[in-house]
Amino acid sequence: MLPPQAVRERYSRGTGDAVSPKASAPSAAATAVKALPEAEEQRREVAVSSFAAAMQSALNGQSEAAESPPARKSEPPVLAQRAESSFETIEKEEKEEDEVSALLQELRSMKEMMIRINRQQNAQAMPAAVLKLSKRLASQGVEPVYVEQFAQTVIERLEEHPDPDDEEFRQTARELLREWLLPSVGQGISPNTRIVNFVGPTGVGKTTTIAKIAADQAFIHRRSVGFITADTYRIAAVDQLRTYADILNVPLEVVFSPSELTRAYKKLEDRDLLLMDTAGRNYRNELFVSEVNSLLAPGQQAENLLVLSLTHKYSDLKEVASQFAKYGVRRLLLTKTDETDSYGSVLNLAREFDFEISYITCGQTVPDDIRAFEPDEWVNRLLGDASDG
Repeated sequence: MLPPQAVRERYSRGTGDAVSPKASAPSAAATAVKALPEAEEQRREVAVSSFAAAMQSALNGQSEAAESPPARKSEPPVLAQRAESSFETIEKEEKEEDEVSALLQELRSMKEMMIRINRQQNAQAMPAAVLKLSKRLASQGVEPVYVEQFAQTVIERLEEHPDPDDEEFRQTARELLREWLLPSVGQGISPNTRIVNFVGPTGVGKTTTIAKIAADQAFIHRRSVGFITADTYRIAAVDQLRTYADILNVPLEVVFSPSELTRAYKKLEDRDLLLMDTAGRNYRNELFVSEVNSLLAPGQQAENLLVLSLTHKYSDLKEVASQFAKYGVRRLLLTKTDETDSYGSVLNLAREFDFEISYITCGQTVPDDIRAFEPDEWVNRLLGDASDG
């Protein structure tokens, strides 16, 4: 087969120039040999051209790299940048919190000032008789919000009277306070109740109160009574209740955990009424409230009585009462009323909570110093005599 160049030359001379195969063979071979250097030359040119283009591209890259600015070697690490940013954010948030706190404090101060000014203005416009009664309630420890409600309501009720005198104001005040206290009147222990749990903080007189109620139930209501005590924290607490149990001829069971209650109930199953004493703790702490709540027997035949002393500050009474109210305690027993001349806490508790006040104790004599809650008695104590200011 002839090379392409030889074929083209052969056909370019025409058919008339045709020679015999023997004669044309040397010429075709020579043409083929001549074509080989030309193809090699073309490949060389392509290779040289590609190499030149590559070199030019490399030179251009170096030029661009030389023109670009050098990388900063002092750039901090990424973690350091984040830490610095976090510190700045924290400092900014703390500064904003301080500003908000200062603003809130300023607003509180302004609010208190406005309240004082408002009270002074109301006091100046208030009838002398109402002002005197309001001061009396305030001196008894009645919360300011209830004193204001009291004064406003008394004035509104006597607006249509042409010229009410001091006695009319006083009578209206008595009626109002009685209305406020009446919903808190509770009943004694129901005949259908079998278990009564007494709860309350330390030093309120739970154990003595249990002895008083036991005597009342045994001697007046003719019910067989049994004692259970879980007060194993206080020294001689069990001995104190055991002494009352011996005097009243009442059986006593001591329990150290909720799991032992079933055993105590079983041993006292022949008793009509079981009175259980619990440990006095710091019941402003909800953890202790939850702990004692695990001892309280559920069911319709069980009652829970919260025992509070009127010798304590109302702020403490309120906190303890709110803790037990969360667990459904709705009955109240107030002790040591003979050891204080301040009775405002009675009205405060009646207005703040929906407790029923079942009993009032007024001394340590068993079984005499206990009685039912009577609103009229506490209205008289709150308002005092007409000469009290």
